[in-house]
Formats: sequence, structure tokens, C-alpha cells
Amino acid sequence: MPSADEPKVQDAPTGRTPGDNAEQRSRKAGLQGIGPTLARLTMVGWFVAASIVVGAVGGWWLDTRLDTAPLLLISGVLIGVAVALVGMVRMLQRVGSD
Repeated sequence: MPSADEPKVQDAPTGRTPGDNAEQRSRKAGLQGIGPTLARLTMVGWFVAASIVVGAVGGWWLDTRLDTAPLLLISGVLIGVAVALVGMVRMLQRVGSD
């Protein structure tokens, strides 16, 4: 057994130390792939929120200009929800296929 002062012996072909095993390597590889997936899922959440907010604000703004309250506000929210659902499904299909 090597002492604390001696460097670890590495396998020549793989460059791994004898303590490395397949389970540890696969766990490390799985954690490295989680970053981009979390970023995409966060983007989905922001897209849904932004779509609904833009629809609501746009409908409210048009209601104040055209004096049609709350007709265009409700329409804007519904359009925002529809855009959010379609976009969310498309984004999640891309995340699932990766």
C-alpha cells in the first residue's frame, strides 16, 4: 500500500487510478449532462411566464386605448396561454429527444 507521500499509481491505457470504478465514472458522466437539461427546463418556465404576461399586458393596453375592457385583456391572456402551451410542448419534445 502506498504511503501518503507517494503519488497514486495510474493504469497506463486508461489513466485511471485503481480506486476508480465504473459506477463512479457513470455517476460523474450523468451529472455533467444535467446542466444543459436544467437550463432548457428553466427556459421553458420563463417562456411560459413571458407568453402569458405579454398577452395580458398587450390585452390590457389595447383595452385602455379602445375602451373595450375586459374583452381584449381576456383575449390576450387566452392567446398567451395558447402560445405558451404550443411552445412548451415543442421545447419539451426537444429536451426529451436529447
